[in-house]
Amino acid sequence: MRMRLCLALPGLLLVATLLLWGCAKQRFPPGGPVDTTAPFVVEIAPASGSVSVDLTSEIRIQFSESMKRRTVESGVVVSPRCRWKKRHWKKDAFILVPQGGLQPETTYLVSVSNKARDAHGASMKSTFVSGFSTGDSLDSGMISGSVAWKKMHVEGAVVEIHDAEAVDTLGGFTEAVPLYVTLSGTKGVFDVPFVDTQRTYKVFSYIDKDLDSEYDTEEQVGCYGGVVRFSGATVVEDVKVMICGKTLGGGVVGVIDTSSVPDTVTVSVSLHSRSDSTYSYSATPGEGGAFEFRCVLPGPYGIEAFFDFDRDQTKDPEDTFFVEIPETLHIESCVEPREVEITFKP
Repeated sequence: MRMRLCLALPGLLLVATLLLWGCAKQRFPPGGPVDTTAPFVVEIAPASGSVSVDLTSEIRIQFSESMKRRTVESGVVVSPRCRWKKRHWKKDAFILVPQGGLQPETTYLVSVSNKARDAHGASMKSTFVSGFSTGDSLDSGMISGSVAWKKMHVEGAVVEIHDAEAVDTLGGFTEAVPLYVTLSGTKGVFDVPFVDTQRTYKVFSYIDKDLDSEYDTEEQVGCYGGVVRFSGATVVEDVKVMICGKTLGGGVVGVIDTSSVPDTVTVSVSLHSRSDSTYSYSATPGEGGAFEFRCVLPGPYGIEAFFDFDRDQTKDPEDTFFVEIPETLHIESCVEPREVEITFKP
């Protein structure tokens, strides 16, 4: 009796285990469908557009759902830059407490990168930008543009707006304190609201590899080729910033008259350094003979056009009919591109 019971018990346990395992296999995964809804900022305090904000105020960013906290913490930029006494979470709200409080009579800009993700990995649809002032008014200007690198839009790049008089003519900006800072969002687009329309500005951008919101010399950097002026308007659009590399660059734009050139011949334009032969740039004129060179390292350059028989944009021994402008072009970073006109008469 005992022997039969001892032999039967393992068999019963085995059957029960197989039945339970078979039932478990037929169940659907727990939790329902994957959440793909994009998170967003529900509320921010101080509210965007607020004035006369108390200097003891903290910045509170309330999200629509639970977030991957590191993506938020590395994706929030406040300008002017602050030192934080504390940065912490309270449920779905990220709270920043300024050390020593906010500065008086100051406009603050708060940006949240569109790379901030919720607990399921879904990203925000666009960069969130808000502003407030500890003074009694907010400026009405807006600067809008985009950031590109190698003809690709750059999302999450840091965009700095500087007083034009605070940076040198070669585009140096590392020692200057930016007036406004934000992050590029979807398709590299950025918007900087609450800007003082009475000033002129230079715009820089860099790919912040270490996510510290500060430019480091090994990071890719670029600038807008010119000065931003409002000239009585309240909005300046189409401020295109080109990331060049680890060195800021300048530009040359021009047009070449090819009316005397046969249709079967391709003309190319070459820009070559007069101080370092290893630096040269080539382009093929487009519609109307227009051409451009971007991200050119600063220095003296010569420019010429030629019949490019093998169509490789390189002046080879077999290429002929050269036209060179005798003038030396002195290229500077972050200034309006040099304009050139070439008349091609082989």
